[in-house]
Parts: sequence; structure tokens; C-alpha cells
Amino acid sequence: MADKKHYFITVDTQDIREFSVPGSGVEYEIIADTSDIEEMKKLFMNKDKYAVNAVEYLAKPFDEWGADDERDGYSEYLVKIYQELYRLGTIETKAKIDELGILK
Repeated sequence: MADKKHYFITVDTQDIREFSVPGSGVEYEIIADTSDIEEMKKLFMNKDKYAVNAVEYLAKPFDEWGADDERDGYSEYLVKIYQELYRLGTIETKAKIDELGILK
């Protein structure tokens, strides 16, 4: 089993650091090993893939069906990111996510 360390995650910028950076946005502190961090990076990558695909539909204003699928995929991965943050999070992190109310 790999050693777990404290990491600080900023969702909007997708930063994953081993130290807190004041003023960098809302940080979520987690306790994770390298495989957990790799999983978090994959979740961010998949969310980004849906975000890029959704932007492509801006040029096709009448193709809402495809745009909805991409937005749904983006939202699904965003929720998965918060679920993973909650699973690995400190008590303070869990409280922040509870306040958002997105995992209910």
C-alpha cells in the first residue's frame, strides 16, 4: 500500500498540490496516495473532454440533442470529482462539499 499524503485540490483550475496556496480559489484538502491522484487527474481529463465537445456545438445552434449529451457528460464527471474529493477529504473538505449540496 502506497503512503498517503495531504493534497490540496482546486477544482476550477484543476490544480493538485501538496501545499496550500492562499488566494488560489476554493481548495479541498484530501489525504490520498498516488493512485488516488491519478484517478483524480483522469476525472479532470474526462470532464475536460466533455467541455471541449460541448463548445463545438456552439457553432451548431440547432443541434441541442448533441449539446445536451455533452453537458450531461460534463456534469456527470464534475459530480464524480466531488464524490472522490468527499471520499478522500478531510472533515473540513467534507463540510465544504456538504454545503454545496451537490451530492444529495
